[in-house]
Amino acid sequence: MGINAAILAETLKELEGTKKMIERIDMKHADWSPHTKSMSIKNLAIHIAVLQSWFGNAFKKEVFDLKTDFVPVEFKSFKQLSEVMENQIKENISFINTVSDDFWEKEFTFKMGDRIILQAPKKVMYRYMIMNHLIHHRGQLSLYLRILDISVPGMYGPSADEK
Repeated sequence: MGINAAILAETLKELEGTKKMIERIDMKHADWSPHTKSMSIKNLAIHIAVLQSWFGNAFKKEVFDLKTDFVPVEFKSFKQLSEVMENQIKENISFINTVSDDFWEKEFTFKMGDRIILQAPKKVMYRYMIMNHLIHHRGQLSLYLRILDISVPGMYGPSADEK
């Protein structure tokens, strides 16, 4: 299996669980957070969804600057946010299908203004800055759901709520 096929398979699999989780949130909980240092459930869900846009917005470039290149997402419901994320994934699939495995070997710089956050080959950035980052924040979101007594969907098998 080539890099493109592996990235595509992982992206599609992780989307399923992420979509299920985001769609369970009700707008009445949008501003809730478990702690003053924690993101609100709305901001956490947006962050998770926006990570999906980085294929088309970031990887087409050699350098992505969060200060100038980041495009915020607007939505009126968590279902709509999930749809925005799903549409972005469709664009990602098209993008992934246009690049060669060599594309993923190219160096990529992720920065905020003058500060370089990370430089690595795009395949490393995909794993580290998109997928690991997504899974980490999705884990946070699952805890938010549990605290709010919202049924937590299983990600890699059934959850305690889906016996």
